[in-house]
Amino acid sequence: MTDESTGADDRLSGDRSLGDIASSLKSTLKADLGETLVGLASYEDGGYDVLYRDEAASAQYASSDIQAILEHIQLEAIGTPVYEEYHGESLHATVRVYDTLGTITVPVEETAGLVVVVRNDGTHNPYSIIETAENAV
Repeated sequence: MTDESTGADDRLSGDRSLGDIASSLKSTLKADLGETLVGLASYEDGGYDVLYRDEAASAQYASSDIQAILEHIQLEAIGTPVYEEYHGESLHATVRVYDTLGTITVPVEETAGLVVVVRNDGTHNPYSIIETAENAV
């Protein structure tokens, strides 16, 4: 990482846990996104917490599938500092767009972050979702 980079490690508020931040983010995202919001989860140090899951939209996923997806996201997050070094700037989020869903992962620390899942309906800009998540942190 460069000296100018804030990096994922510098983003978590010292007084609030990631769980507290994610809980407050849940109501903000539900208000902003409405029916577009499919899920919200946090991951930290090998564990995860699903804070919101739209049952209708996520019915095709068993709990074990969701667990596997979140575990994979956590493994990928370990590489965040390397990407930041290569580019000389902070990685703010990764966005994956599928046929019906979009997944936005916002790293908060090296082993912690937030995952927002939305319907891929074109009604919301992923940058505004990322900004909302970063503002919550």
